[in-house]
Amino acid sequence: MTVQLHRSPSLAETDYAYAASVPATARVVHLAGACPLDADGATVAPGDYEAQAHAVVANLRQTLADLGADLTDVISHRVLVASTDQADLVRVWDVIHAAFGEHDVPSTLMGVTVLGYDDQLVELESVAVLPEQPPAADGVFDDPRLAAVYDSLDPDRSDLDHYVAIAGELGARSVLDVGCGTGTFATMLAARGHEVVGVDPAGASLDVARTKPRADEVHWIHGDAPAARRELPDLRADLATMTANVAQVFVTDDAWEENLRAIAALLRPGGHLVFETRVPEYRAWESWNSRDSFTAAEVPGIGRVESWHELLDVRSETVSFRSHTRFPDGVTIPAESTLRFRNREQVTASLTRCGFAVRDVRDAPDRPGREHVFLAERMG
Repeated sequence: MTVQLHRSPSLAETDYAYAASVPATARVVHLAGACPLDADGATVAPGDYEAQAHAVVANLRQTLADLGADLTDVISHRVLVASTDQADLVRVWDVIHAAFGEHDVPSTLMGVTVLGYDDQLVELESVAVLPEQPPAADGVFDDPRLAAVYDSLDPDRSDLDHYVAIAGELGARSVLDVGCGTGTFATMLAARGHEVVGVDPAGASLDVARTKPRADEVHWIHGDAPAARRELPDLRADLATMTANVAQVFVTDDAWEENLRAIAALLRPGGHLVFETRVPEYRAWESWNSRDSFTAAEVPGIGRVESWHELLDVRSETVSFRSHTRFPDGVTIPAESTLRFRNREQVTASLTRCGFAVRDVRDAPDRPGREHVFLAERMG
């Protein structure tokens, strides 16, 4: 969600905008004052205005991150400083103004007699706007900060090698990559001479994809398979793919089969659909905890980024979990996801209903015994 800042040519020049506006569809959120408290609720750095100013900015960043936003989504703020000395106010302002950088939102700086916590000198009240995501987009992939580090945190994409091999085995010249994410597989295929359409509902991931070598040879579509059907009604690809967890993000049967029917319409008769799905009996979610799922990477231009999962709920065939990504500035961005674990018989039945015949179910070479790879042919 874009915040537009407005300045006045008729008023004095200041280091903050005079007004800010957002689109009418924006969701505005009023935040509690950010206080200089540590994780245990104690006031940090008693007597130090600058240190407390840094602390309130850090806490504001974390609150915004929990909402899927950051400082650039703030519309306005009010800086409260417990002092009658203007120099103290300026010291605090300099810290906060530097943190916001070019996003110098409308602001009020004021001295107050006392603030609510023991030894508290600074508080930062803010109003922000929450970014909107397409309904089918997972926050892990549609948050620009998370999309930018996704490839670095998952650098081993050897799982794609068998998809490349299958494309060669089937003699596929044109490929529809559904749920293409940051475009690793789509650009890999383009480099091998395939005609590729990459489809994904996460705009932030597509922004990353468009920066990769050979990206200009891929037709990118922001949306899902039904959206691709609307945009390219005459497409008749040789092969459609859904790599990684794409097939499992469709939690309801209606959403899953709508996706399958759209893919079938975009394939030529005799064309193939290849995708993987985790074997439910393996219970992959049992390792989705901070210890077993922890990973870290040095990301160029950003620094050390850490990531881990937290299991939230296992209910029937659906599993919900929260991913946490911690950046060098200390901000941790959470993103929740839910996957559906259908068994082999359920997947086969749904493919049949949607105009496919299952030709083979293979073991995933990179995860033997843990995933099925379905190869289905469009009938008719």
